[in-house]
Amino acid sequence: MIKFTSNVIILEAKNGDLERGFNQLAVELIALDKYIESDQELLYGAITLGDVWRFGVLDRSNKLLKKDMEAYTLLSDLKEIVLILIGMLELKAN
Repeated sequence: MIKFTSNVIILEAKNGDLERGFNQLAVELIALDKYIESDQELLYGAITLGDVWRFGVLDRSNKLLKKDMEAYTLLSDLKEIVLILIGMLELKAN
């Protein structure tokens, strides 16, 4: 697990299973919500196989997990992946 900031989690999907990996990401985001003392409304997460990425966000006040239905691949979506990750970090910095 890689933590860029206390409000962003990136996990590697085990056994090449993004769906199970996203379930694990959801568990980690919920645990992080309970652990951190922050007024940040959103917690961000990503699950990856290395070459495939999916993203999610936990709305802390509404207890709602949103899953991006798009799967991004490094070969065709590198720019989008990087922009999403930068966006997560910039939102944390503000």
